[in-house]
Amino acid sequence: MKRQIILMLSLVFLVTLSQKAKAQNTVKVTTEADTTVYDERTLSGEHVYKIPQFPLSNEDFNHFLHNHYQASNVIQKNRLYTKLAVVMTIEKDGSVSNYEVKGTGTQVMRNEIVSILKLLQKYTPGTRDGQPARFRLSQPFEFKYE
Repeated sequence: MKRQIILMLSLVFLVTLSQKAKAQNTVKVTTEADTTVYDERTLSGEHVYKIPQFPLSNEDFNHFLHNHYQASNVIQKNRLYTKLAVVMTIEKDGSVSNYEVKGTGTQVMRNEIVSILKLLQKYTPGTRDGQPARFRLSQPFEFKYE
């Protein structure tokens, strides 16, 4: 009986020891999601980049903009020339976020152009070395009223 108890305790001890050894040999690898936003300043020759593609041709986009943009009466009456640039982030799924409008336009114009851009369909996503990546793009706009 004593032998059996010693044998059982030895087996339990060996099993516990082997479990600890397995746990020490296991390496947990965690990869953080790439949240880098690439633009013309951060692109390097070491990687292959594919810039996100706009969903419409230039002609279709101009037509879309013309149909959706409503300039205020003051802007039309005074024939104000306005130049804006919208800097935006194209996400890994092609959606657009973080709109930032720069230029000479009024706040109403800035809000209007962003609301129009939000109506557009998603971009074709960009990639870095074949993997989806976030990109920052700038879209210039010029408004001339005659």
